[in-house]
Amino acid sequence: MSDPVTYSFFGTTVPVLRSINTTAINTLRAAKDEQSKGSLPSDLEVLDSALGDMMAFRMQPVLLVKFSLTALDFLKLSKTDAPAMNPGFKSFDEVIEFFEGANKVLDSLDEKEYNDAAEKGCDISLGTGKPTLHMTGFADYLHGFVIPNSYFHLNAMYMILRNAGFKLGKRIYIGAFMSNQQQEDWAVLRR
Repeated sequence: MSDPVTYSFFGTTVPVLRSINTTAINTLRAAKDEQSKGSLPSDLEVLDSALGDMMAFRMQPVLLVKFSLTALDFLKLSKTDAPAMNPGFKSFDEVIEFFEGANKVLDSLDEKEYNDAAEKGCDISLGTGKPTLHMTGFADYLHGFVIPNSYFHLNAMYMILRNAGFKLGKRIYIGAFMSNQQQEDWAVLRR
Protein backbone atom coordinates (compact mmCIF):
# COMPACT_ATOMS: atom_id res chain seq x y z
CA MET A 1 0.00 0.00 0.00
CA SER A 2 1.43 3.36 -0.94
CA ASP A 3 -0.41 5.43 1.71
CA PRO A 4 0.76 4.30 5.17
CA VAL A 5 -1.99 6.23 6.97
CA THR A 6 -5.00 4.30 8.12
CA TYR A 7 -8.10 6.35 8.64
CA SER A 8 -8.56 5.79 12.33
CA PHE A 9 -7.81 8.28 15.08
CA PHE A 10 -4.44 6.62 15.58
CA GLY A 11 -3.71 6.54 11.85
CA THR A 12 -4.51 10.20 11.29
CA THR A 13 -2.46 11.48 14.23
CA VAL A 14 0.43 9.28 15.35
CA PRO A 15 2.08 8.85 11.90
CA VAL A 16 1.68 12.59 11.29
CA LEU A 17 3.27 13.52 14.62
CA ARG A 18 6.04 11.01 14.01
CA SER A 19 6.69 12.48 10.55
CA ILE A 20 6.82 16.00 11.99
CA ASN A 21 9.44 14.87 14.53
CA THR A 22 11.38 13.03 11.83
CA THR A 23 11.35 16.11 9.60
CA ALA A 24 12.82 18.09 12.50
CA ILE A 25 15.55 15.45 12.87
CA ASN A 26 16.29 15.43 9.13
CA THR A 27 16.39 19.24 9.06
CA LEU A 28 18.85 19.39 11.94
CA ARG A 29 21.07 16.69 10.41
CA ALA A 30 21.12 18.62 7.12
CA ALA A 31 22.00 21.81 9.04
CA LYS A 32 24.86 20.00 10.79
CA ASP A 33 26.11 18.75 7.43
CA GLU A 34 26.02 22.29 6.01
CA GLN A 35 27.86 23.64 9.06
CA SER A 36 30.70 21.21 8.47
CA LYS A 37 31.25 22.64 4.97
CA GLY A 38 31.24 26.35 5.61
CA SER A 39 31.01 29.34 7.88
CA LEU A 40 27.52 29.13 9.28
CA PRO A 41 26.50 30.09 12.83
CA SER A 42 27.35 27.65 15.62
CA ASP A 43 24.73 25.44 17.23
CA LEU A 44 24.51 27.76 20.25
CA GLU A 45 24.14 30.86 18.08
CA VAL A 46 21.23 29.22 16.25
CA LEU A 47 19.66 27.85 19.43
CA ASP A 48 19.61 31.36 20.88
CA SER A 49 18.36 33.06 17.72
CA ALA A 50 14.79 33.99 16.89
CA LEU A 51 12.91 35.44 13.97
CA GLY A 52 10.83 38.55 14.59
CA ASP A 53 8.85 38.21 17.79
CA MET A 54 9.03 34.40 17.87
CA MET A 55 10.57 32.57 20.78
CA ALA A 56 14.18 31.46 20.36
CA PHE A 57 14.94 28.34 18.34
CA ARG A 58 15.64 26.38 21.54
CA MET A 59 11.99 26.74 22.63
CA GLN A 60 10.53 25.52 19.32
CA PRO A 61 11.25 21.78 19.84
CA VAL A 62 9.68 21.85 23.31
CA LEU A 63 6.60 23.66 22.03
CA LEU A 64 6.38 21.25 19.10
CA VAL A 65 6.09 18.07 21.22
CA LYS A 66 4.92 19.24 24.65
CA PHE A 67 1.19 19.32 24.00
CA SER A 68 0.93 15.84 22.47
CA LEU A 69 3.21 14.17 25.00
CA THR A 70 1.51 15.88 27.94
CA ALA A 71 -1.85 14.49 26.82
CA LEU A 72 -0.41 11.01 26.29
CA ASP A 73 1.07 11.11 29.79
CA PHE A 74 -2.19 12.37 31.34
CA LEU A 75 -4.14 9.55 29.68
CA LYS A 76 -1.43 7.01 30.61
CA LEU A 77 -1.14 5.86 26.99
CA SER A 78 2.64 5.88 26.67
CA LYS A 79 4.77 2.94 27.69
CA THR A 80 7.94 5.10 27.48
CA ASP A 81 8.94 8.18 29.44
CA ALA A 82 8.82 11.44 27.51
CA PRO A 83 12.02 13.44 27.13
CA ALA A 84 12.40 16.32 29.57
CA MET A 85 10.70 19.50 28.36
CA ASN A 86 13.84 21.51 29.03
CA PRO A 87 14.93 24.04 26.39
CA GLY A 88 18.51 24.07 27.74
CA PHE A 89 19.86 22.41 24.58
CA LYS A 90 23.57 22.99 23.93
CA SER A 91 23.80 21.40 20.48
CA PHE A 92 21.81 20.23 17.49
CA ASP A 93 22.68 16.67 18.59
CA GLU A 94 20.79 17.22 21.86
CA VAL A 95 17.76 18.50 19.94
CA ILE A 96 17.93 15.46 17.64
CA GLU A 97 18.01 13.18 20.71
CA PHE A 98 14.99 15.06 22.09
CA PHE A 99 12.96 14.38 18.92
CA GLU A 100 14.15 10.75 18.83
CA GLY A 101 12.88 10.43 22.41
CA ALA A 102 9.53 11.90 21.38
CA ASN A 103 9.30 9.34 18.55
CA LYS A 104 10.04 6.53 21.02
CA VAL A 105 7.02 7.66 23.03
CA LEU A 106 4.86 7.59 19.88
CA ASP A 107 6.26 4.17 18.94
CA SER A 108 5.30 2.80 22.37
CA LEU A 109 1.58 3.47 21.92
CA ASP A 110 -0.93 0.67 21.63
CA GLU A 111 -3.20 1.48 18.69
CA LYS A 112 -6.39 0.03 20.19
CA GLU A 113 -5.88 1.69 23.56
CA TYR A 114 -5.12 4.99 21.78
CA ASN A 115 -8.24 4.78 19.58
CA ASP A 116 -10.34 3.93 22.64
CA ALA A 117 -9.14 7.18 24.29
CA ALA A 118 -10.34 9.41 21.43
CA GLU A 119 -13.31 10.83 23.32
CA LYS A 120 -11.66 11.01 26.74
CA GLY A 121 -10.81 14.35 28.27
CA CYS A 122 -7.31 15.37 29.23
CA ASP A 123 -5.79 18.12 31.33
CA ILE A 124 -2.96 20.18 29.87
CA SER A 125 -0.77 22.26 32.16
CA LEU A 126 0.53 25.45 30.58
CA GLY A 127 3.28 25.77 33.19
CA THR A 128 3.90 27.07 36.68
CA GLY A 129 1.54 29.88 37.61
CA LYS A 130 -0.57 29.37 34.49
CA PRO A 131 -3.97 27.68 34.23
CA THR A 132 -4.45 24.02 33.47
CA LEU A 133 -6.75 23.51 30.51
CA HIS A 134 -9.29 20.72 30.40
CA MET A 135 -9.69 19.35 26.87
CA THR A 136 -13.03 17.54 26.64
CA GLY A 137 -12.02 15.30 23.74
CA PHE A 138 -8.55 13.90 23.05
CA ALA A 139 -9.21 13.46 19.29
CA ASP A 140 -10.60 16.98 18.90
CA TYR A 141 -7.62 18.37 20.83
CA LEU A 142 -5.07 16.55 18.66
CA HIS A 143 -6.73 17.33 15.32
CA GLY A 144 -7.71 20.91 16.17
CA PHE A 145 -4.70 22.12 18.12
CA VAL A 146 -1.76 19.73 18.53
CA ILE A 147 -1.12 18.87 14.89
CA PRO A 148 -1.46 22.48 13.58
CA ASN A 149 0.67 23.70 16.51
CA SER A 150 3.32 21.08 15.73
CA TYR A 151 3.50 22.16 12.09
CA PHE A 152 3.79 25.79 13.21
CA HIS A 153 6.79 25.12 15.46
CA LEU A 154 8.43 22.85 12.87
CA ASN A 155 8.10 25.70 10.37
CA ALA A 156 9.50 28.15 12.92
CA MET A 157 12.60 25.97 13.34
CA TYR A 158 12.99 25.68 9.58
CA MET A 159 12.61 29.43 9.01
CA ILE A 160 15.02 30.38 11.82
CA LEU A 161 17.62 28.09 10.26
CA ARG A 162 16.96 29.52 6.78
CA ASN A 163 17.21 33.05 8.20
CA ALA A 164 20.58 32.13 9.75
CA GLY A 165 21.92 31.22 6.29
CA PHE A 166 21.24 27.49 6.08
CA LYS A 167 20.14 26.43 2.61
CA LEU A 168 17.57 23.81 3.47
CA GLY A 169 15.45 22.61 0.58
CA LYS A 170 11.88 21.43 0.35
CA ARG A 171 12.97 17.81 -0.02
CA ILE A 172 14.42 17.84 3.49
CA TYR A 173 11.19 19.25 4.85
CA ILE A 174 8.67 16.99 3.12
CA GLY A 175 10.72 13.80 2.83
CA ALA A 176 9.50 12.26 6.08
CA PHE A 177 5.88 12.77 5.04
CA MET A 178 6.25 10.86 1.76
CA SER A 179 5.62 7.13 1.53
CA ASN A 180 8.30 4.92 0.01
CA GLN A 181 6.21 4.79 -3.16
CA GLN A 182 5.99 8.58 -3.36
CA GLN A 183 9.75 8.86 -2.89
CA GLU A 184 10.22 6.45 -5.80
CA ASP A 185 7.69 8.35 -7.93
CA TRP A 186 9.52 11.65 -7.39
CA ALA A 187 13.03 10.18 -7.68
CA VAL A 188 13.26 11.14 -11.37
CA LEU A 189 13.64 14.79 -10.30
CA ARG A 190 16.80 13.98 -8.29
CA ARG A 191 18.66 12.50 -11.25
